[in-house]
Amino acid sequence: MIKTSFINPFSSDAQKIVRQLGDMELLDNTNEKLFNIVLHTPSQYVSSDVNLPDTLKKLAFKRFEWFLYKKTENFDEKNYEYLFNPDIYEYDVVAFYLLCQAIAIGYGPDSREAKQFIESEKELISKRLEKIQSESYEFQSEFLRTTLNQLIDTNNIRWTDIKEVLELGELDLDNLLLSNGKVIVEYEDFIEEFGDLIEYRDPQVMYQVTCGQKLKIILLRNLIMIKTRDYIRTVSEKAKKMVEPNKLLLSLSEDIRLLEDKVQELKFLSGASSGNYKSDMQPVNFNVEAFPPCVRKCMSGIKSGGRNDAIVLFLTPFIAYARLCPGIFSMDERMKISMVDSSLEITNNEVIPLIYEAAAACSPPLFSDQPQEKININSKLGFGMHSQLKLDHEGETQWYTPMSCEKIKLHLSQLCVPNRDCKKIGNPLTYYNRKRRLLERQENNTANADNTEKNMSDE
Repeated sequence: MIKTSFINPFSSDAQKIVRQLGDMELLDNTNEKLFNIVLHTPSQYVSSDVNLPDTLKKLAFKRFEWFLYKKTENFDEKNYEYLFNPDIYEYDVVAFYLLCQAIAIGYGPDSREAKQFIESEKELISKRLEKIQSESYEFQSEFLRTTLNQLIDTNNIRWTDIKEVLELGELDLDNLLLSNGKVIVEYEDFIEEFGDLIEYRDPQVMYQVTCGQKLKIILLRNLIMIKTRDYIRTVSEKAKKMVEPNKLLLSLSEDIRLLEDKVQELKFLSGASSGNYKSDMQPVNFNVEAFPPCVRKCMSGIKSGGRNDAIVLFLTPFIAYARLCPGIFSMDERMKISMVDSSLEITNNEVIPLIYEAAAACSPPLFSDQPQEKININSKLGFGMHSQLKLDHEGETQWYTPMSCEKIKLHLSQLCVPNRDCKKIGNPLTYYNRKRRLLERQENNTANADNTEKNMSDE
């Protein structure tokens, strides 16, 4: 039996599930019951490549991943069949709230991520409602009525009660069946208001044509979208008063950022050859001409405030990944520098010198008054808080990935000087990869043209 909380995470049953949660940190522990439901979902594709969720945190992440991956090539719905299995409802409710809170804390209610999540909830509901189409009409009708009435009294809706729904644009006031300002939603209200006007036609058919289940589905989807938006806004306001946000939520928020960068990189790689794709997983020589405007500006030296963050948080990860593993956003695993530079020769001889050069170009030179930033640079490369890069220290900290364009605009706005190539780019490394391949193709085309011209002259 399909539970209403499988569709509506704001139902009383769903709220009860959330209230029964224990320690939130345990939501990142393996959950055998969840994994068994996922594993035994009919039509679910099972392989080592799919990475099925076995924790509540992973399930939350997969919810968002499903929506973003839908927009990429080679997307296969069967990799996510478990999201449409009604048996998952208890775990799915928790995953929903985890996502809401992670996005609210990490990005805010007006962010692109919040809008994407709200839209993903709409699409998820639509797909899940398809599950009840195999049930009897009576069951479908009762299920929709019950679920919708958890959000609004369907026998007493005035058009002013759904102004926010109308503003979303999926419903138009002119297309609603109204009676003295009341929106007709249920069959009994339809018959009471208009039954005596119907002749020679089936009242049930007329009801379905004028409102019926289609209207209920639209109302249901949009009301949940509105409540989701409002909940994210509420959490965001409360988060401002927190001393320290929950670490699990911060971790999930960071995973979402990496996912967005990966999806964007996949979109740009979709037209590339498999050879180019694989080559980006290993060291690639710098092509300074392909550096985005923000990197060029940072390389020329920061003349005002923000030197530390510009060099340590922004430039260091970009330079390191651009040289050692530019295709990081297409990978599923977290990287260590030794995986692509086992002797640290490239890192010490090319990556570090380029970062130090930009630090020296600052005014005043960064290390002249803040020499400790050399240690922070090593930390951002994954080698802990040490003055030297040593393999023994690797893994003490995480090798940071490049900041997104959105974070640069927010925290280092002086660096953001976009050109026309920056459009639809979400990360400087994505810009670099795209520009680098474009320059390579132009160079190859020029070389081929020169060879053709030479061969023709020889003839």
